[in-house]
Formats: sequence, structure tokens, C-alpha cells
Amino acid sequence: MIMVKEQAAVFLDRDGVIIEDVNFITRPEQVKFIDKSAEAISLLNKKFKVIIVSNQPAVGRGLCNEEDAKKINEMVIFLLSKKNAKIDNIYMCFHHPLKGIGKYKIECECRKPKPGMLLKAAREHNIDLSKSFMIGDKIGDIKAGHDAGCKTILVKTGYGGNDGFNDADPDFIVKDLYEGVKKIILGGKK
Repeated sequence: MIMVKEQAAVFLDRDGVIIEDVNFITRPEQVKFIDKSAEAISLLNKKFKVIIVSNQPAVGRGLCNEEDAKKINEMVIFLLSKKNAKIDNIYMCFHHPLKGIGKYKIECECRKPKPGMLLKAAREHNIDLSKSFMIGDKIGDIKAGHDAGCKTILVKTGYGGNDGFNDADPDFIVKDLYEGVKKIILGGKK
């Protein structure tokens, strides 16, 4: 049996980290990149798998459908490719335990702050979570990252940690994704 070495990844929340958070993104034309986020992802591509893990309750609330969410992600991937940046995979949770409609109104294991999306990605991509990072703009992102065994970085873009929760502390707090990536590239020094 051939053993494949586990690799490190950087998990990114999408809205508020890579692209502007406009409350609920429901159409591809709403995609607007945060300054230098594409450049940051391009830098990560040299050393890490880059995976988006994103709660997308707009689908669960009936504001758009799964096909709309897929088109938004396709736009993100397309625009990143024009800047020589790529995403290795995208995991989304459409559920909302209180405001979801129909099949989406459930308490699931994938919705952050639970680490389900990160754990699934680690299995599917042979990722060493202890050498990986979770970057997000919400404390729920930080909690999911910690619970999965990753180092965590809170960005001050998007919600900037002001999402009403305080049950997790990030390893690092930075201005934006680009500054967070510089911290990772420099070895995660505080």
C-alpha cells in the first residue's frame, strides 16, 4: 500500500473574507473582491491547498437556490483565475436550524461553528489539520477551525468578529486576508 503524505491547507470563509459581504449574496453580479484577496490566494497556492468552507443560509431561507449558489462560486473561481489564483474545492452548508425552510431547517454537522465541512475536506483531500489554517471574519469560523484542530486567523473585513459570539479566540487577528496570508507565509509568528 502506498502512503500519501498529508498536506496542509488554508480554509477560507467566502463572504467577508474573499468577497464583500452584502448581507445575502444571491446573484453572481454581486461578487466584488476585497482588496488584495485574489493576490493573497495566489500566494497561498504556492504552498497550500486552498479550500472555501462557507455557510450559505440564503439557500436555506429560500432567497436563492442551490444552482444560484453554484453560479456565484463559478463567478468567484472565474474571477480568481484571471488573477492567477485558484480554489481547490468549495464546501457549502445551506442549512439553518431556525430560519431554514423545508429540508434546510435542520441542526446539521456542517454548519459552522461546527467543523463538519473542514473534517470532510480533510478526509477527501488528505489534509493534515494540525498544519492547516482557518481564516474567517466570524467567531463561528474561528470555533470551527479550533474544533477541527487548525490554527485560526480572524480578519477585520466583513463582520470582523462582531457576529454576536465570543466562545472562541483566534490565534491571530489581522486587517484582511492578504495580511493573514503574509503571517502564514512568514511561519505564523505573532
